Amino acid sequence: MSQNTVLLHNRYRVRSILGTGGFSTIYLALDEATGTEVSVKEFTAEHMDGLATALRVNAYDIANRSEPQPVPDPSDLSGEEKLSRGLMQVRREAQMLDLFSGVPGVPGVLDTFQENNTFYLVKEYLEGMTCKEYMDRFRGRMPFTLALYIMKGTLEILQAIHSRGYIHCDISPINSFLCRDGGVYLIDWGNAVDLSGSMEDHVVRQAVNIRYATPEQQISGHTLTPATDLYCLCATIYDAVCGEPPRQCVERLRGEPLVPPVIHVSDLPAFVNDLLLSGLELDPAKRPQSSAELLEIINREVAFSVSPVSGTGNASVSARLLNEKRSPFGFLTSRRSRRPTLL
Repeated sequence: MSQNTVLLHNRYRVRSILGTGGFSTIYLALDEATGTEVSVKEFTAEHMDGLATALRVNAYDIANRSEPQPVPDPSDLSGEEKLSRGLMQVRREAQMLDLFSGVPGVPGVLDTFQENNTFYLVKEYLEGMTCKEYMDRFRGRMPFTLALYIMKGTLEILQAIHSRGYIHCDISPINSFLCRDGGVYLIDWGNAVDLSGSMEDHVVRQAVNIRYATPEQQISGHTLTPATDLYCLCATIYDAVCGEPPRQCVERLRGEPLVPPVIHVSDLPAFVNDLLLSGLELDPAKRPQSSAELLEIINREVAFSVSPVSGTGNASVSARLLNEKRSPFGFLTSRRSRRPTLL
């Protein structure tokens, strides 16, 4: 696709592809009505190219008139059902972003429209990288202070969302985002759950990422709670700090042990090790029950400071341990030559 040639909705001039996923393509576009850069998310069937989507008509009709229902085994779904469920997820994300408008750390939704026989979601453009991209930059293992900074920002987002009776339900390294100005965002809200709904509403609508998912997300008959998000977040930070995700919860239920983070990182402060282990309890009742509990620990142990780097548009974020007898550690969120991506 040549840049600056495709005009969507007679308004959004596509400049480049930022990223692709199983059911979406993300574009960087210029909003010609405002002159600002935006992110445009297009639903695309798996393994299909963006701007060339050809959905089955029935799948599109189903997605427009209904919500996905839980299924015992996603592999039993027909191709048409998979398409319709994927489209529902993108449409649902638009609804959730609109509902959470104004919450710091939740991307602002600017527009939605149907074109090319599919659905588009226009969001504010975030410059930065996902937690996964930062992990790759550090060759798989992120400095624990950077991970804690991302964790703190994510907990603050969750605190606001949980107070409204919703949970994100899909926290992972690719959905946690750190902007160049030091802002932390949580993206991809297509699996968000309304806790005030029925038991069926508590079932994740798409297949969960089993590397970070809780037992209650994978075993039928269990209710989801804010502690579900806290497990997913702690699993994400475990991966960022240790260089590999924790042992999957289904394996742990069979008796396989969880390796403590300090085994992977010998100089990891005790409070970080204990904090992550508490959030990774298999029994939801044994985990911290609110974001405030984990935030209180982080705020007690670490002081963060964020300041701009003159002339670069980047932010210098440093962390100082308050109660551990070790040297302070700082890091710089610098920019590579390529544009940051939004996945």
